[in-house]
Amino acid sequence: MTESNKIIAVTFAMFMTEAIIHYNFGKEDVKKEEAGKGILPPPKALLRIGAVVLGFSVLNSLVIKSIK
Repeated sequence: MTESNKIIAVTFAMFMTEAIIHYNFGKEDVKKEEAGKGILPPPKALLRIGAVVLGFSVLNSLVIKSIK
């Protein structure tokens, strides 16, 4: 497998996992949703999502560095 294909595979795997986590966050938030609160998630949920994105971004960069 070429280096480029490894990077694609790792990035896909990391962010697919992240997407599944976000999907589950969304399912839980919909249960708690209040009408008329806008398009952004509540602050606590937004911070939780941001932390997951940051964590997976760092993890992705570390894995890519290790396969280069």
